Amino acid sequence: MIQVNADKQFIARAVEASIKIAAIFVMASWCFDILNPFVTPIVWAGIIAIALKPVSDWVENKLGGKRTWAATIVTLLVLAIVITPAIKAGDGMIEGVRDLSSRLESGEIDVSPPNPKVKDWPLVGDQVHEVWTDASENLQGTAEAYKDEIASASKAIASKVAGFGVSILMFIFSTIIAGFFLAGADGVEKFIHQLARRLAGEAGNEFAKLSSVTVRNVTQGILGVALLQATLAGIGFMVIGLPAVPVLALLVLIMSIIQVNPILLLLPLAIYVFSFASPVAAVVYLVWSIVVGLMDNVLKPLIMGKGSTVPMMVVFLGAIGGFMTLGIVGLFVGAVVVVLGYELFMAWLNNDFVEVVEEKADAEAKQS
Repeated sequence: MIQVNADKQFIARAVEASIKIAAIFVMASWCFDILNPFVTPIVWAGIIAIALKPVSDWVENKLGGKRTWAATIVTLLVLAIVITPAIKAGDGMIEGVRDLSSRLESGEIDVSPPNPKVKDWPLVGDQVHEVWTDASENLQGTAEAYKDEIASASKAIASKVAGFGVSILMFIFSTIIAGFFLAGADGVEKFIHQLARRLAGEAGNEFAKLSSVTVRNVTQGILGVALLQATLAGIGFMVIGLPAVPVLALLVLIMSIIQVNPILLLLPLAIYVFSFASPVAAVVYLVWSIVVGLMDNVLKPLIMGKGSTVPMMVVFLGAIGGFMTLGIVGLFVGAVVVVLGYELFMAWLNNDFVEVVEEKADAEAKQS
């Protein structure tokens, strides 16, 4: 009889626990579905806030401890720095596409005949030579013959331009959220440490510190250097008079983020400059391109520190996977999140969180 009652009590408790677990799961799933559109902007906002925290602290000290004002000033400054070039880049892309379309329609574009060596290209040589020859003889007729392909390519380009605009809007939204994070930094930090302790026990604090250091190092060492290279390369493109400056600068940014040295793009462009610029200007631009292309080899080790080196393949996979999943935004978010995951996994694997955090803290102290 006692055994029967015990079994009934066990079954009742098991059923009650199952119902509670199911209710919690349904509630959590429902909340996730509702908040899912905001996950990426919030993650990006957290990355931005961590990267800007030292700047915000410096401004706060100058203002006598007024954190809200400091966060507001830093946020507005970042928005001003990003929005103006982004708008110009977007306008430049749209204007370039429009100009190309109008010139195609009016027949103003002259296509030079192809080199006979084009036929020797593997697989596609004959087809490319034939289309190129037709275009050099009758561009409008060739465009008419391939109007479906051109229309499809135009739609793809328009979609990419629209995606670029959405990414800029998301960055603006994330920056505003990051401003709120900076204004309430103490509360956010307390929440993160509490959550980390609940998830990882006593090692939670070390995980939280390691996460903060890793995000800051990756943001400044990889994304910051990439933005600097793209900006300096764009200035060079503009001064020397190269076409499609926004597109070329974006290519430099992408190459730098995915750890492909942008010198591979800058050097051929510098050689091309010799065909239309004066020898002195071309040589100066060549030197500028080499300096910009190789500066990451110097800046990244200095900013990230010896204790924060991450295999190139990890950054590459994070950036490319993020780009495939989230578009342009994913280049930034994917690289940071995957590198953070890698660092945390390696720290867990080594079972030595404190030592890793102390090494990174020492590296940051030496940099400052």
